[in-house]
Order: sequence, then structure tokens, then C-alpha cells
Amino acid sequence: MFKREEKQISDSEAKRNLPHNRKEVFFDLLRYRKMALFTLSSFVFMFFIPLAVDLFFFSYLEAAAMINERYEYLFSLIFYSMLIMIPCMIAGFIGLSGAFYVAKKMVWQEGTVVAYDFFQGIKENWKHGFLNGFTFGIVLFGFVVGGSYLLINFNTVPIWSSVGIGALILFYLLFGMVIALNNTQDVYYTNGFFTTTKNSFCLLGLLHYRILLTYLFTTGVVTALCAINFVTLIIGMVLFAVFNSVAIILYTLISHYGFDKYINKEHYPDMVNKGLYKLEVNDKEA
Repeated sequence: MFKREEKQISDSEAKRNLPHNRKEVFFDLLRYRKMALFTLSSFVFMFFIPLAVDLFFFSYLEAAAMINERYEYLFSLIFYSMLIMIPCMIAGFIGLSGAFYVAKKMVWQEGTVVAYDFFQGIKENWKHGFLNGFTFGIVLFGFVVGGSYLLINFNTVPIWSSVGIGALILFYLLFGMVIALNNTQDVYYTNGFFTTTKNSFCLLGLLHYRILLTYLFTTGVVTALCAINFVTLIIGMVLFAVFNSVAIILYTLISHYGFDKYINKEHYPDMVNKGLYKLEVNDKEA
């Protein structure tokens, strides 16, 4: 008979096996949690199916109007499609409230059962998801409808139309990034919507290029693809359906860096660098 010796792992050895910085956390999740991330993406996409249907239906009607040269109907199509988009966006953000809860547990190296934790996150944070979705829906409605109106009248007032379109783009980027930071805060702190939004504006100024680049290369790319034509809309939806969890992890890691450096360091020291091997505060970690 052979006896099997069970190797005892000490606390110090277990800590050494943790990622040493947030870059390592990100690539560690990509390497070892592929199926969990794919499952999370699938759950999120289920909540965005109404929005996908709205976009595909609008794209079909837009193509039909262009073929039949019924250009006078285009603005009405855009207006009503974006109006319908608002409740669809709310549904999607309720799903995101569960996804960001799962992402928080993943980057903290906690045991995660995606299906259970996803719906537990929705149960705890759906109200925040509702408000974030409604706010982002209104912002996107103003951006698309306002931008379309200015483009239609561009030949009449080109200078003011250009200024207006530029302002709308900045407005969309600003509030898009703020809502992204809201999502990461909602599953981390217990603040109300307005306090969370105020904190997000402050964090936005502190995280600057990190959150901007993440937003442009994730949410921005998908938004642009969905707005060009029917083919790029399909590409954008496929990318979102498969890889939205990767973007959620990126937003979470960047936000946790900001939380540790600007909030937790002073007010919640026990939360600093949670899930990392280096327990001391290191401002150079990202």
C-alpha cells in the first residue's frame, strides 16, 4: 500500500501565489478563467438582447428608407429607435450590476460561481443598475438624436453645427466614463446615486488617460461599429457578446487602483490591494 502525502500550504505560500499587481490579475484571469469570463459575457448579453433587437430593426428600416430614397423618414426613425432604446438600456445595465459584482469577486481572488454571483449581484444592486441605465440611455439619446439633427442642418449653419457636434461628443464621452465608474463603485461602496456620481467625476479627473483609453477601445469601439452600417452592427454585437466581460474586468481593475490610491488608503486601509500579494500601498501599480 502506498500512502499519499498531502502537501500543506502555509498562509505565506498561499499569499505568494497571488498576483503581485493588477496587470498580473488581468492576464491571470484571461489565462485561467476563460470559461468563467465567457459565461459572464453570455449572461450580460442576455440582458442586452432587447437593445440588439432594437438596433437591428432600426438598421433594417434605415436601409429600406435609403434604398427607396425616403430620406424624410430618417430622423423620425432615429428618434423613435433611440426612444425605445432607453428601457432596453435600463435592462442591460441591470445585467451589468450583476456582472460588476462578479468582476469584483474575481479580481479579489475570491471563490466565484458565475451564475449564482451574477444574480446575487443583481439582487443587491439592481436599483443602481436601473439609474445608471436610465442616465446613460438619456445621454445616448441626446447624443444620437442631437447629432443627427445637427448633421441634417449642417449645410445651413456649418460652424454652429460643428461646435454642437463636438460638444455632444465630449458630453457623451464624459458621462459614459462616469457611468462606467458608477458601475464599479456600486458593488464596492454603499453610497447613493448622486454621491456615487459625484465621486465618479472626481475619480475621472484622477484616473484621466487610464479610464479614457479603456472607454475608447471597449465601449467606444462597439458604439462606433453599431452606428456605421448593418454589417459593422453584427460585428459590434458579436464582439460585445463574447468579450464584454474583459472590458468589465478592465474597468474594475482601473477603478480599484483609483479606490486604493485616493480613497481606501486613508479611509479603508484594510481594503488596499485586496487580492494582491503586495499588501503595502504601491502607487505605481496599475
